[in-house]
Amino acid sequence: MMKFTRPRLECDRRTLLIVFALIVVGASLVASSSSYYSAKETGDPYFLLRKHLERIVIAMLFLVLAMRIDYRVYRRIAPAVLGVAVVTLVGLFVVGRAVRGAQSWLTLGPIGVTVQPSEFARLALVLFLAWWLARVGERIEDVKTGYLPAAGATLLVVGLIAAQRDMGTALATTVIAFIVLFVGGAKIAHLAATAGGLVVVATVRVLTAPYIRDRFMGYFNRGDDIGSVNWQTHQSLISIGSGGIFGAGFGASRQKLAWLPDSHTDFIFSILGEETGLVGTIIVSLLFLLLALRALKISTRSSDVFGQMLVLGIAGSIFVYASINMLVATGLFPVTGLPLPFISYGGSALVVNALSIGVLLNVSRKTSTRGVNFLRRRQRAAVGEGAACE
Repeated sequence: MMKFTRPRLECDRRTLLIVFALIVVGASLVASSSSYYSAKETGDPYFLLRKHLERIVIAMLFLVLAMRIDYRVYRRIAPAVLGVAVVTLVGLFVVGRAVRGAQSWLTLGPIGVTVQPSEFARLALVLFLAWWLARVGERIEDVKTGYLPAAGATLLVVGLIAAQRDMGTALATTVIAFIVLFVGGAKIAHLAATAGGLVVVATVRVLTAPYIRDRFMGYFNRGDDIGSVNWQTHQSLISIGSGGIFGAGFGASRQKLAWLPDSHTDFIFSILGEETGLVGTIIVSLLFLLLALRALKISTRSSDVFGQMLVLGIAGSIFVYASINMLVATGLFPVTGLPLPFISYGGSALVVNALSIGVLLNVSRKTSTRGVNFLRRRQRAAVGEGAACE
């Protein structure tokens, strides 16, 4: 008699399950939050939902493909990948399309697909930093031969993104790079000096760019300009507050009825709060936290520094984006325009995040219980001394 055995997924199944859960939650929220806008703009309340589901299918294909490619391949091509990302970012100044003042979109001519190169550049930078840290090792503490090349690559990518007036992505990319460099052994003094320089540049930018200055002034003066600058934040807080503990119920949001702009993209967390209440927002927040913790475990079990830094950068990327998005929705951070990973409606961010998780899962297939201790230098400094699926 023929026996059937359940196929074994050679990856971290818990991470995969968390990602699938976030995608399902996202599709459900997009179905609800985009219905009014879709009906108004196209006459079909499910138009955006269908497009989102199509992008989910594409994203899952990239996830599966990346999961089957040995992550060590990227170590050989990381500098070239960063080079392509930089060229693409530069190309935006020539052929880029502006959306709400940010010239950060590129239309692929023959197929007519619009992509956001900064999302790809974020992953390319993580690949490069992981490659560089694996190459220089403890020499990252040396400012000339170790730190400056990594900082230079970071500033180049961040500068090009900021020049497109996409300050939210530039900020998030900076934070992600700093996390990787810090854990990778860069000296705090070097990071602090770089951060100080960036603060000066950012301050000048805020003071000279009216659209950024208005957002910051609105953030510090919440009671002013409720009808203009602070409209999204004000409506977002109403949405979350009206959800209470258990929410108004799926599909029962009122703020999506033309009150809250971008309710299916940047402010989808607000609709989550309105329809599922505090309980729903806590569950989604915990899913992101669990994803970060699983990634940290995979990273510590990786047998090489490149794999560890790569996983750390990917996890940090998703967690930083999620954190900033939630902080914006709850009024704790100025409006930046960052999507909520795996949940917001979109294409570029969803595909890149799925691709990133595929890479992370491939690393998890090659982990052991005795990985390289990449925190060793940090532990020494603190005390004054200078895988199969589960």
